[in-house]
Formats: sequence, C-alpha cells, structure tokens
Amino acid sequence: MQALKKNLFGPRRSVHVICVLFFSAFYLFLRLCIETELIYYYFEMCRKASFFRTGWPFLRDCLVFPGGPTQYTAAFFTQLCCLPWIGPLAITLLAWGIYRCTVSLTAVAADSPWRVICYLPVILILMICGRYENPLSMSVAVLVVAFFSVLYQKISPHLGRGAAILFLIFSGLLYYVAGSTALVFVVLAALCEFFDRRKPFLSAFCLFLGPAVCWLLGAYLFKLDDSDSYLFSLPFVPIKQILEKEKLSRIFGWALFVVIPMSTLFINVYRVLLKERITFHLPVTSRDSGTVPQWVLQTVLLVLIAVPSVLFSFDWKAKRTLQVCFFARQRNWPEALAVAQKGSLRKYFPFCSNAVNRALYYTGKLGDEMFAYPQNTSDSDLVFCKIQRGNVIFMERAEVCLDLGMVNVAQEVATEFMAGTDGNPYILKQLALINIVKGQVETARVYLRALSQNLVYRAEAMDLLRRLETDPLLERDERIQYLRSVSMNRDIGYIVYDEGAWLEELLGKNKHNKMAFEYLMAHCLLNKNLDKFIENLPRLDDFGYKEIPRHYQEAILLYIGITQKDVDIGSRGINAEVKEQYDKINELGQSMNNNVKLLQKVLAEKFGKTYFFYFTFGFSESKQ
Repeated sequence: MQALKKNLFGPRRSVHVICVLFFSAFYLFLRLCIETELIYYYFEMCRKASFFRTGWPFLRDCLVFPGGPTQYTAAFFTQLCCLPWIGPLAITLLAWGIYRCTVSLTAVAADSPWRVICYLPVILILMICGRYENPLSMSVAVLVVAFFSVLYQKISPHLGRGAAILFLIFSGLLYYVAGSTALVFVVLAALCEFFDRRKPFLSAFCLFLGPAVCWLLGAYLFKLDDSDSYLFSLPFVPIKQILEKEKLSRIFGWALFVVIPMSTLFINVYRVLLKERITFHLPVTSRDSGTVPQWVLQTVLLVLIAVPSVLFSFDWKAKRTLQVCFFARQRNWPEALAVAQKGSLRKYFPFCSNAVNRALYYTGKLGDEMFAYPQNTSDSDLVFCKIQRGNVIFMERAEVCLDLGMVNVAQEVATEFMAGTDGNPYILKQLALINIVKGQVETARVYLRALSQNLVYRAEAMDLLRRLETDPLLERDERIQYLRSVSMNRDIGYIVYDEGAWLEELLGKNKHNKMAFEYLMAHCLLNKNLDKFIENLPRLDDFGYKEIPRHYQEAILLYIGITQKDVDIGSRGINAEVKEQYDKINELGQSMNNNVKLLQKVLAEKFGKTYFFYFTFGFSESKQ
C-alpha cells in the first residue's frame, strides 16, 4: 500500500498532475470567461498590428525587419482567436511551451514549492488576455528566445571556447527573428555562464557583445535609429496616446519580458546563498511523514498567486462593452441588449453607445427604452459620438452611416480608417459592400480579392465573388437593394457635420426610411430640441405606428407643459401611466422648491429611465 501511494503521489507524478490541472483551468478560463473571440474583435478594431494575409507579399514584408518572423507567426495564430475552441487552445499551448522552457532554465526541483516561479510567465499571459489585449506577438517572441536559451544552456558546455561563437550566432539570429526581445537571451546566457559554468569573464562578454550585436544589426543592416535598435518590438515602446484600459496590459507585457531572467537570477542567487540545489522542505506537521508534501505547498502557493492576480487584472466592464459591440457586429441585436442590461456600462458607454442604440432600433425599442441605457448630452450625437476616443467608435460610424443610407460618408470614414491600417479585413469587407451598393462592381472585386487573402474572411469573400459572377449588381440580395433605396444621392463628407440635417435629407430621399426617422426623433430628444421633434411627429403616419412610443409621449407632455400649446396626435393617445409620472414629477419638484440635487436623488430611483429625467438633468440614470 505504501509503495502504491508513493507511486501515485511521488514528486514527479504530482508535479505532472498539478501542471495538467493548471493548464486545463487556464484553457477553460480563456474559453468560458475571457472568450478569445473578443480579443480578436478588439485587435481588429484597434488596428494595432499587421493582419495575416496568405501569399508571398505579406511574408516578404515580414522578412525585412527585425522581429518580422515572429510577427508573421503571431499574426497567423491571432486569427485562431476568433475560433471559440481553437483560439484558447493555441494560447494554452504557447503558454505551456514558455512554462517548459522556464522549468529548464531555472532547473527548480520538481517537488519544490519554488516551482511556482515557472508559472509566472503563464499567469502574466492570462492577465494580458484579461485586459483584452492580444498576447501573441510578445508571447511568441518570448517563447522563441526562451527556447534558444535552453538550447544554448544544453549545447554550450560541450563547445568550450566555441560557446562564445555560438552566443554571437544565436544573438544575431534571435535579433532578426524576435527583434529586441533577443536581449532576454543575452541576459539568460550571461546568467548561465556566471552561475552554471562559473565563467564570469564569458558572462561579461555576453552582456557587452550581445547588445552590441543588436545595435550593429539594427543600425547597419536594418537602418534603424539607435533607440529603435533596442526598442523595436518591445512591449513598453513609448507612444503619444494610450487608453486607460491599455496601461495595465503594457505593464504586464513589460513584466512578461523580464520575468524569466528575473526568475532565473533569483533562483541562482538563492542557490548560491544556500550552497545547494533547491529542495526547500519545510518542517510542518503531517499525519503520515511529519512534513506537508511538497506538492501540496506547491499547489497552495500557485493558487494563492494565480487566482488573485488573474481576478484583479480581469476587466469585466471591458468584456461587457466588447460583447455589446461584438454582437452588434454580428447583427445579433437581442444578445447585444441582453449583455448591456447585465451590468454597469457607464464607464465605457461612449465606446458602445452606437451599438446599443442600433440594437434598440432593430428590436423596435428605440422610442420606448432608449433612456433605460446611459445617455448624456455631452455625447448626444447618434452617428458620430462626440467623444473622440478609440477606433471602436470610429468603426461604428461607418456601420451606422451605411445602415442609414449615408453611403458616401460611410465610404469616406472607412477609407480614412484604412489609411492607418495594414489591410484591416473588416474595413475591406465594408468597402467592398459600399462599392457593391454604389454599383462599382470592379472596385468591389478588388477589395474582395484582397479580403480573400485573410483566412477569417476568405469563405465570405469567395462567396461574394462567386455571386457577383452570376448577379453583378446583387439584385436578388434584399439588404443591398434596401441600402440602394435609402442611399443619399448627394455626395457629402463628414467634415461639415450636421446630424439632424443629414437625417432630414435621408427622409427627403425616402420618406419610408424608418431608421432615419427614429434616429432623427432620438436626435431631437437627446439635444432637447422639442420644436423640431413636434415638427416631425406627423411622420408617424408614414410608418403605420398604432401607438406613440413611450419617450415620444413623454416629450409631447413636456412640450405642452413648457409652451402651453396643443399637439395634434390624431387618434393616438397618451398613456395614463405616462401622464401620472409627469404629474408626480411636477408635484415633487414644487414640494422641494426645485432643489436640483435633492430632486435628482429622489427622482433617480423611480424615474431615472424616463425622458422626463433626462430632459431635467441632461443624462439618464439607468441602474445598470
């Protein structure tokens, strides 16, 4: 029995069990909690790196600068993130490879609690994913460098003085393959020579010549500036603008860059101080042997480090915001609203307001529930959100403009966005669709052929190309025909921007453009332009409304109360509950002598989702 127990729970078996359990949890957290398709969506929207394309031109472009090969590889694997089960698996395998290399470099005993140090790079990768940043570019570079460091550690003892030549070859090769991440190899090789080989002069040689090799190759072969020779492809390259959400992910990227050298240094210093290989058995009472099994300590330490770190770094609000935009991209409007109702979006709402308002329109709720979601006069435009932050907003503009019928504006926005990207596939798709609507089929084919080089969109692009062969104008496509019917004839740009005038012009082109009508009415409500709202109220007859939407009723009562004028609403009536709310708010206002702060606090509880509240205070108080 004792032999069987020793076999099942021996140090090597236990460390394998811990490893399997950890990476299983890693995979499930990526799949079920983080959802890697959201990482790909954010990556696609924020145009932060090159998008993978099949064919020689993209590969050639990646082979002419330091770090290009790893960026090419990372771009390929980034596409896998959009696949719900394959994306998490790719990241998990990458993280496991880094873990195995870290184990080899630190040489921590299998049964030592210090083995948890080898999991630190993996935890950092998960923390980066939790910020919805793409971890693959940096992680692939770290894996390549760590792998070559292990090779150097294994081969160099057999080469004698030839180890210096091997170091120079690996340094130059890694600078080309992984960019400035090759400096990690330089440090790891120096640590290996100093602590393992007891060769301080060779260690100093590595620390001096390694950076020199990087500088020489960067300056003379790749024609980079002195600073770029060392900063190229690092996670902490200074940029002029950085979103608040991205600050932590950059810190985690920097930590991923240094964690393996720091862990190796720590372990080696610890060994020197103890003058023996780490086993670190703590004398703690145990029922069987008098000590707590080391795999138990290892598991406890791993849980205590990993769980708080991952939960602290995970941005739940960013996830919900990205989910709203992601479902809107898929035109899955009920899901977009379901996510928006789950939790607070006020912090990030400017980034998804267009998506929520479009979802409300397509589910027939814009006139009834718009102010149940965060709305604010400071970002009251429906098409071009006034808060100019982030490419997600920028992308939403093109989609909303196209849906409304402002095809030329959508084309201008998409073209401007494309100028700052390296073939963003979603923009290629939008531009192809826009040109099909405008009847410019040959131009559309150019964009579709470029889109077909992207593995994520290839099937969709090839399908459209086939359909264009048999039906060049896609006259049997309902959406294309609808967009043509509502498209504005006049060629306008968005430099001189007047949302209200545009929406009225769209209704002049096609009075049955329901989206333009509801957006015009919402625009009037957001900007508190009740005169223009009442002027367009008769258009309800053009769309066969049986009842007046709730927020329209609230606006009508406010107009009557302010102007003391009657409003012709035909056979439609005002809901008794809406009238009761209006009277109650007036009564509360008078009883509090119009004390704004006190009134706001009292009204927010019951009336925060009404237009009455928004009109009074300039924002909606949704309890999300």
